[in-house]
Amino acid sequence: MRKRNKIIGLLLCLCLALSLGLLPALADGAEEERTVSPWAEEELRRAEDFGLLDVGTLPADDAARTEPVTDWTRPITRAQFLRFALSYAAAMNHSDREGFQMAVDRLLAEKDRSGQIPTSPFSDDNSREAIAAYTLGIAEGRGGGIFDPNALITRQEAAVILCRTYAACGGEVSAEREDQGFSDGEAVAPWAAEAVRFLHGRDVLRGVGKDRFDPLGYLTVEQCAVCFLRLSEELPVSFLKGNAPHRFTQEEVTSAIQPADGITRWDGPLAVFIRRDEGAVLGDTAYFLAYADGGIRSLAAGVPSHSYGFPFDTAGFSEDGTVFTYTVTVKEDEYHTVWRDGEPAERVLLAEAGVYTVVIDVPIGTQTVAREPLEPKEGRWDDVPEGAWYREAAAYCDDLGLLSETEKRRYEPEGTVTLGQMTEAFAHAYAGLTTGIWGLPLRPENWGEAVMRLADGRELEAFKAWETARWRTWNGPMNKEPWHYSIRITEAELLDRFPELETGEAFRAEVVLDMGDKQVAGTLTALLQGDLEDGGPALLFFPEETSDYQNGGLLEPGAPTPLFRCAQPGGEGSSRGIYFLAEKGIWYCTDPAGESTGKDLLRLLDGLRRSEDLPEETFRPAFDVTPGEGTAWGEDLEPLYRAGILRPEDPDWAFDPDAALTRSQLAAVLWRLLNPDVRA
Repeated sequence: MRKRNKIIGLLLCLCLALSLGLLPALADGAEEERTVSPWAEEELRRAEDFGLLDVGTLPADDAARTEPVTDWTRPITRAQFLRFALSYAAAMNHSDREGFQMAVDRLLAEKDRSGQIPTSPFSDDNSREAIAAYTLGIAEGRGGGIFDPNALITRQEAAVILCRTYAACGGEVSAEREDQGFSDGEAVAPWAAEAVRFLHGRDVLRGVGKDRFDPLGYLTVEQCAVCFLRLSEELPVSFLKGNAPHRFTQEEVTSAIQPADGITRWDGPLAVFIRRDEGAVLGDTAYFLAYADGGIRSLAAGVPSHSYGFPFDTAGFSEDGTVFTYTVTVKEDEYHTVWRDGEPAERVLLAEAGVYTVVIDVPIGTQTVAREPLEPKEGRWDDVPEGAWYREAAAYCDDLGLLSETEKRRYEPEGTVTLGQMTEAFAHAYAGLTTGIWGLPLRPENWGEAVMRLADGRELEAFKAWETARWRTWNGPMNKEPWHYSIRITEAELLDRFPELETGEAFRAEVVLDMGDKQVAGTLTALLQGDLEDGGPALLFFPEETSDYQNGGLLEPGAPTPLFRCAQPGGEGSSRGIYFLAEKGIWYCTDPAGESTGKDLLRLLDGLRRSEDLPEETFRPAFDVTPGEGTAWGEDLEPLYRAGILRPEDPDWAFDPDAALTRSQLAAVLWRLLNPDVRA
């Protein structure tokens, strides 16, 4: 019986240890590159299993960047040592370092009058780690407000910080054990002597050979990691023994997460899962587990996204609370565009289209992600026969929102396309090709703030910028400048600001747009057009007719400018696509409501072909085709024939420059333009 109880106890201890493990310290493949001493390999592996090596990145020598830790035999800096100390303190509190540090920042650190964390007590280190370590009593600096973060840490300094970290986590530091000391013990500074004796007596901090401690010698990265492992294994208070007191309660860590614009929580028996959608300025989503014992864990997004996290289709805990599962649907490949010097430099694939199931092991916070391809949308239209030549192209454009539906389950393949619809579709296709964003790209260099004020004191902040359609921004052209003023607001926020809209009727009010250097009076019209996926609310601003605003960017003389306008892919009439392509010098739409023809398509494609921003393969010649002599518009047709975007002997579509462009024809051109592989 005793033997069996011992085995059960060991298993429970192992489960507890694993439950406190953090994310792996090194990225996949990095382990082969790290350099460690043979004597440290086994202990480092145990430390990694216990979650004590949150060192995938450490503050670099200039304390302003991060760099991967590959050479673990090098001396460690004082700033880097704090990262280990906070990882240990987090593990002692059933947390990961990021989540625990957030709780310390918001619950323990002193605040200024505005409720913000004040600047660091150290004049030379304003990092979050330094503030958190000072708050916990781990770091006190070298006196005079100096921490000296980039200096290498000495062995006696490390001993003191190790003891302070242990004490901050509920341990008691005393050198009551008989300790024979080191042969150079007299060289240890008085302020470090007790810490050195305590750690040596507990076999945490050993000598350097020949019974020497070498107090002014430097500690290496691997020695630091091993010391924190021994602190966990050898000392009486430890998360491995299950007796480490926690600094916070579940209510406290939950409250530390709460301050945000959008909070959704799921309560389970072991933890609360919290999804926090940051505000419009940050545009991000964070995920947390707040444990019943007061631990907190910050989770990476199971399905990476460019900005806000994808909405959950389903979410919930298992019956025993040990597993939290959620599913999301990614309708199209999600990319992140890296900008350099104001230009898109690289597209990074974040998530492929599909249905994702994310399973979180609640005690340890690890995640597994499975992806299923999207089900083919069979039967989405009643008027598109099986095997129709344009079917695949139409479905592709429908998935990307490049062509608006005329009616549910109706595609109307022979329906004609207005110039506004064609321009809008190509504008979003151009943005997708150049930036990876299926909307019009952000232009931060053109930002400028403005405020719209109502007579009753209500205000809406506006930004002078091109905005991305995926945000459901509301904008329109202003004057003859190529800018838009945009309001970023959700339907819920709009209803909160304008409860009058809940009746379903349009709301109108006299407003003033304050642009700093000028103020313009006008009328604001707000209305709801279904939920966000169906178009969302719309805001339209009609400035008073003045000489400055006559023909304010619209083509009809004297028409008021819809300064704020809901712009969606495939939208009709005067929308951002028209002004976007006009600013690029690619295409100027003369009559948005007019019917587009084959020659209009040729002119627009010719403008795209001359753009230097599109990828080279977009119009790369792949076919040896020459229009017949005397062919109308032959000079414009030839490069499109050679690229395969148009086909001279297409059995399904006899191209006619003078004929009206149909929805099926436009879909085919967009499909080939965006997918060179389908042109053969």
